[in-house]
Amino acid sequence: MSGMPSLNGHKAESHIPLAKDAMTYLDQSPDPFHCVHTSSNMLIDAGFVELDDLKPYNGNLRPGGKYFFTRNKSTLVAFAVGHKYEPGNGFKIIGGHTDSPNLKIKPRSKRSGSGCTQLAVECYGGGLWHTWFDRDLGISGRVLVRNGNKIEQKLVLIDHAVVRIPTLAIHLQTAKERESFSVNKEDHLVPILATEVKKQLTGDKGNSESGNNDSNSDSNNGWLEYQEPILLQMIASKLDIKVDQIVDFELSLFDTQKAALGGAFSEFLHSARLDNLASCFMAVKGLVQYSGDKQKFQKDDQISMIALFDHEEVGSSSATGAGSPIMGEAVNRITNALSDGKASSDLLASSVSSSFVLSVDQAHAIHPNYASKHEKGHAPKMNDGMVIKRNANQRYATNVITGVIVREIAKKAELPPVQEFVVRNDCGCGSTIGPIISTNTGIRAIDMGCPQLSMHSIRETMGICDLTNGLNLFTAFYHHFGEVDSSIQN
Repeated sequence: MSGMPSLNGHKAESHIPLAKDAMTYLDQSPDPFHCVHTSSNMLIDAGFVELDDLKPYNGNLRPGGKYFFTRNKSTLVAFAVGHKYEPGNGFKIIGGHTDSPNLKIKPRSKRSGSGCTQLAVECYGGGLWHTWFDRDLGISGRVLVRNGNKIEQKLVLIDHAVVRIPTLAIHLQTAKERESFSVNKEDHLVPILATEVKKQLTGDKGNSESGNNDSNSDSNNGWLEYQEPILLQMIASKLDIKVDQIVDFELSLFDTQKAALGGAFSEFLHSARLDNLASCFMAVKGLVQYSGDKQKFQKDDQISMIALFDHEEVGSSSATGAGSPIMGEAVNRITNALSDGKASSDLLASSVSSSFVLSVDQAHAIHPNYASKHEKGHAPKMNDGMVIKRNANQRYATNVITGVIVREIAKKAELPPVQEFVVRNDCGCGSTIGPIISTNTGIRAIDMGCPQLSMHSIRETMGICDLTNGLNLFTAFYHHFGEVDSSIQN
């Protein structure tokens, strides 16, 4: 398109190829399980080797090697060992999270009302739940399937409008209800799957109240009788299995509308789950690009890593969240394996002290209609660079040293200056994985991210230039961190 504006010295159209790659990643990752699956495929295609996390690493790692492992299929850690790595050297880590606010199907999925077959759902995280009304919703997640004497895990993706949460017609609302649009999360967010009339027309005798299901002769097993038969039939059809093979599931609803470019000059990316899959995409892409650059990687004497955790949106306190031992264990196990199993506690402590975490989670761009919600001197703009997040009360991990390190890396790589965000004194401040990782491991950290609008909405917006800004900063971090870190007086 002629006449496209210049964004950070480049025509907007020059950022579109990366944005389209991100759109594919976002569309393929409607939940943490699919996010980890999509990320794993990117790593495997780039020559990374999957480690068996149940077995010792000793004897399986070497300088120049590229590896990854997963936990619960919802958390992923990948790392590339510099060719010149020596035991005790540090880790350059980019951290993010794979989860986003959504509606999860409850353990007993069956629910009905007023002649409609519905699904029982539970709110996960702090979503802007009013944005989930009147959207075309699909179902995704993992399913446990019995295959002979084994139980297998399979991913399922029902990528069309199978459920919907309709709003109440304006004519049936009071003036006060219209003004507030208050949502009762238990009563008003129950999606409709089908109608009881449809069951009768198709001859389906399955009853959402009783749980009888002709497709399964052993329905009273303590689990199946509490599940919506239509849901089980859809899953079985998608996975080409029988209903009675389904042992359990962990499923979420998602918006089936695909990611899209927007704005007069396609300078915006509109999508679900930008918080925080945009960061996950850039992290995986950055590690792949850097470790594939032989000229840089062969000179590297440290370990470049990404760690994408589940459960950030609910506090990170889980076996697969940033509050788990995963990060500390990974640093210790990798260091020990590369020391022939002889790493002392002193060597491990040296490695931790030399390490650094970029905790990357999306940031709040200034909203032109609500500009007063931002502190006047700290109002990041979309398409204007990555954002460092600070909070004097330690809601973010950034301090003056970690902030300077990132600014110096950006300067050395000739990248746009980073922006700054501080919450207003009269507003609450969110938090993310940076302080949690630093508290648990002692590793220095900074919190930062790409600026975006509509955080925690079912559909969010960011600038496409910031994908380029983020990716370039991530590769620069892997390349320049050691030099910049050593230049700052301890």
